[in-house]
Amino acid sequence: MGIKRKRLLVIGIDQAIPFLLDKFIKEDKIPNITKLAENGVIGEAFPSAPCDTPTNWTTIATGASTAVHGVTSFYMHLPKELLEKGLKYRSRTQLSQYCNAEYFWDVAERSGLIPFVFNYPSGWPSHFKKGAMSLFTWSIPKSLPRMLLRSSLHSFTLDSENTKNNLIELQNFNDDINSLSPILQASISIKNKEIMEQNIIKLFVVDEEGKGYSALKIQSNSNNGYDTIKENEWSNWIERDLNTIYGVLPCLFKLKVINIDSSGKTLKIRRSALFNAKGWTSPESFGKKLIKNVFKYDLPKKKAVEFMIYGKMNHFLSSAREESLTLTDTIQFAHKNLNWDVCFFHYHPLDTLNHDSLAYLDKNSPLYTEKRASKTWKNVEIAYKIVDEMVEILVKSCVDDDTIVIFISDHGAIPVWKTINIPLAFKRNGLINYEWSNKYKKFIIDWKKTVAFPYMEPPFIWINLKNRDPNGIVSQAEYENVRDQVTETLYSIKDPETNDSVVQKVFKKEDTTTLRLNGERVGDLIYFLKPPYSIFDGRLDYLDASSILKNQLSESEVNDSKTFFGAHAYYLPSTRFSDFSLSAPFIINGPEINQGICIKNPVNLIDIAPTLAHLMQIPEPRNSQGKVLYELFK
Repeated sequence: MGIKRKRLLVIGIDQAIPFLLDKFIKEDKIPNITKLAENGVIGEAFPSAPCDTPTNWTTIATGASTAVHGVTSFYMHLPKELLEKGLKYRSRTQLSQYCNAEYFWDVAERSGLIPFVFNYPSGWPSHFKKGAMSLFTWSIPKSLPRMLLRSSLHSFTLDSENTKNNLIELQNFNDDINSLSPILQASISIKNKEIMEQNIIKLFVVDEEGKGYSALKIQSNSNNGYDTIKENEWSNWIERDLNTIYGVLPCLFKLKVINIDSSGKTLKIRRSALFNAKGWTSPESFGKKLIKNVFKYDLPKKKAVEFMIYGKMNHFLSSAREESLTLTDTIQFAHKNLNWDVCFFHYHPLDTLNHDSLAYLDKNSPLYTEKRASKTWKNVEIAYKIVDEMVEILVKSCVDDDTIVIFISDHGAIPVWKTINIPLAFKRNGLINYEWSNKYKKFIIDWKKTVAFPYMEPPFIWINLKNRDPNGIVSQAEYENVRDQVTETLYSIKDPETNDSVVQKVFKKEDTTTLRLNGERVGDLIYFLKPPYSIFDGRLDYLDASSILKNQLSESEVNDSKTFFGAHAYYLPSTRFSDFSLSAPFIINGPEINQGICIKNPVNLIDIAPTLAHLMQIPEPRNSQGKVLYELFK
């Protein structure tokens, strides 16, 4: 008999926090995650700096540090580029072309295993011979939208004055449609900013039995006939090639008859979301399979900021559960359709909720009230229960005795309630200079008078160096002096209420051996903040120091936060604040894994890939720097 192959399921939960996970385990609020931990090993892992999403999902998938894989944050500066250019390409770090390390799933495929990677914030696109990679709700550049139109309800009235909602009686209709009463026609228009040409879908209401109108006829995909749907029925998928701003896309949607008035006076139908089947799966054919077999609801709209809540909290949590159920449906479908051996996926709503609310849970926060904390605890509990439900579904449907399951996060988070403005501090000390632009109605950086340029995500400072940077003005002889000025400036940013510096530590690039931040995409200086100070407060344009608005000049260097109350990208990986930490929780379960063990000392996220490779009996990813965690094994 041959050796039965192992499977691997990586349950990636963005910004799960050890304190919250432990709390809900102890309170028996998440029984399925608890069971996973009781039958396996639970612990914490330090993320790679900067402690954010693209960097650490890449670390998990490669076993490489930031210096090696080069995924420095949501923004990335490449050598020889203009210093500000990287800030114009948010999230390009998640593209496989910019990652310098080998992914676990590529090793798995080369070893004869079938990979499935879903909704993962790194590695797009990967091309497998037998497996598949698919995007979903998380946005990544160089991909096409999964949905072009949200679902809509359409009501029609016979001889309505509103031509858009008009139901008309056809006098002469020679096509092959049978009706014992005059055929009625309605039309749905498909058009928005992304769909360049208006597309009209004609619907025909018919009386098939002489008992009144009771059915709807829609031209079939083959154009050689008509499909029939009746009240409370959905049509088959309707396929149309649409001319869009992205080119001609193969699109799919369904129609449901809500009500047909037997006298023919009114018609009410629902159109499903309009999905695009191209440009978000590899292979392309897998996209149509997911639409037809899995997608059941309107996908969330693309957000200006991936991790912000737009709208009411109850709507966010409802959407989060719909997303979770579609994730599990997709993984189950891929399990049957692809017979995957290795599955990596990512779920983001916990991160979004933490950014929105974390300071409400900390009694040291000026935002804390018992009422607000009580409400927030309920929301956080609901979110963790949604994740627990995902674990239950996946364990029951996709996990057997030969499956290794790892529940893991990319980083934790801490409560924040103050925001700092680094460009103002640099301007104050003459490190950066701006000129007013009437054209753009804002201040634009003057590179001829700028010696240092700050990034905020990642927290790097670049010296504007001659013979390295296109606009460089700092000579090599001045380099160290400028770095010292920058360091002094960063430490000089103080909270006016306490007179304490808000910066925890500033490192020279060459002094970051233990942090593994000495790569070519890392700045000349790296800085880390103290809690509860943050940088981002809901405005992406504030993360780009190449220009500033007039109102930014009237702000203080330290301000009360208005929008974001949880953060992680600006701190040392070992940071702990109140009950919260930057460490990522993990639980691992399966063959060869110890049971009922809690590891007291944190490991590192770079250790995950080599450990999983050892368990799956495949080579480690080529650029892996981590170690195999033998203490997890029996």
